[in-house]
Amino acid sequence: MPYPSKRVWIVGCIALAACVGLAAAGVSYSSRTEFCLSCHEMRVYQDELMLSPHAKDAQGKAIGCSQCHIPSGNLARMLGAKAWMGIKDLWVHNVEGGTDLDRAAMQPIARRFTDDGNCRACHQDLTRNAKADGPISAEGRLAHDNYEGKNGQARSGCVGCHRNLAHLPVFDERIPANQKFAQKIKEIRP
Repeated sequence: MPYPSKRVWIVGCIALAACVGLAAAGVSYSSRTEFCLSCHEMRVYQDELMLSPHAKDAQGKAIGCSQCHIPSGNLARMLGAKAWMGIKDLWVHNVEGGTDLDRAAMQPIARRFTDDGNCRACHQDLTRNAKADGPISAEGRLAHDNYEGKNGQARSGCVGCHRNLAHLPVFDERIPANQKFAQKIKEIRP
């Protein structure tokens, strides 16, 4: 069997480059907050985020969906997360109608796809509080030491302990640590 000619290799390489370029453009486009908010059922999350402590980053820029929800350190994990969440969200939007989302069932899945690397991109020093203007509590220090493997091994990532920082479902408003956030959100909920 003869080897393919140079022309076949060139055409094949051009086709491969075009496919990779289109895939990269699709990933980039579908990672934009505007894309996420194109489905009406996602707007409640945007409204909650705007009132949360995580509405803006340390530089004062608005935080987008992908900064928290798309794993950034590993290409395979990022593509897997985008595929899983994209298919799930398309199903909810097109088949279930996107109303009456079961947020209690969604929380564990959302937490699984909130990568610690995304949290640590902003929160690098785990000995300082969220505003970086003082130390964390003694309980927080022990938990972070455990997370870093200094006094045992953590069983969960950042969102295992730090819940409801950007979104707050009604059933979690009763938790005392959420009271200030819950009061802000009550002003926007019907």
